[in-house]
Amino acid sequence: MLGNGLSAKSIERLVNQVGPELADRLQGEHSDQQVVAPEVAVVSCDGGRIHTREPGHGPGVHAACWRETKNALFERMTAPQAGSTDPCPELPDTFRQVAHVAKIAEKAPFDADSPPPRPVRYEGPKRILRTCLSSLVNSEQFGPQMHREAQRRRFYEAERQVFLGDGLPWNWSIQRDYFPTFIPILDFIHAVQYLYSAAQAWETDDARRWSRYLELAEAVWQGRVGQVIAQLRAELAARGLPERLPDDSPHEPLATAARYLENNRERMDYSRYRREGLPITSAPMESLIKQVNHRVKGTEMTWNAPAGAEAILQLRSASLCEDGRLDDYLRRRLGCPITRRPTLGSAA
Repeated sequence: MLGNGLSAKSIERLVNQVGPELADRLQGEHSDQQVVAPEVAVVSCDGGRIHTREPGHGPGVHAACWRETKNALFERMTAPQAGSTDPCPELPDTFRQVAHVAKIAEKAPFDADSPPPRPVRYEGPKRILRTCLSSLVNSEQFGPQMHREAQRRRFYEAERQVFLGDGLPWNWSIQRDYFPTFIPILDFIHAVQYLYSAAQAWETDDARRWSRYLELAEAVWQGRVGQVIAQLRAELAARGLPERLPDDSPHEPLATAARYLENNRERMDYSRYRREGLPITSAPMESLIKQVNHRVKGTEMTWNAPAGAEAILQLRSASLCEDGRLDDYLRRRLGCPITRRPTLGSAA
């Protein structure tokens, strides 16, 4: 707006100042804003990746590696009153289209026809506001960060509390330790990935594979997970195979799907979740990771580890929060317009 530019070094300096300051502010359990306890509180978490280098070696990329990021989403939502009947007992069209399901599963699509479309869609809760976190710390350190954010957003006071995740063990460790009152729900989309792969290994032609997938997905959607596990185990037994197979075995997806469903079956009562008006997919979490990656991942984009990478993750996640926390902080940040701003620590 003023026609003045900033050098790359100036931007780097500001990022390395503001990022740690934002992280320090997140150590508190109370928000400066007026916060309303949500009707439905939904917490999700998942991993991402960022490319880092070792600093202090001059120009160029030294000791480059990919490091896992931890990301968390906090959604304040509203939902209809819980009912006694499932509002969407049939598998929605989203999961009945060959090309779309293959994309979800990251597999080649079966050479089969999708069934005729039908106006079936689950209208879950509606989001009012989201906040998020992103960091390089491990899950033992990220759990307390998530706990503090949930306290700031008054999530523990919500009428309905949900924790959504995929099958990664660290997700459920955080849920057990910091969100024990939240209903744990396995993301249905991740279940679809395993069912599609299992159907591919189960049958010998694409038409039958697609039919098998639809049968399995419909059963899981309706909460009949035990039935699907029994079918998978029966098929393995009929082939004279154990429930653990080498990764290169063509039958391995059957065994993997059976284990995955067994490990998560207590988080897969999807019919009940829909009756209670709860979300059953982590699509918003996947979307958040893409938004974080849009800024921190790219061709020839490498960050100093750990300080530079952590600083940009703090800034990016703050900018994606819908409570205006980044703008509020920058407006109140100590300093002078013609000199370098001091940190809160030096000001004190």
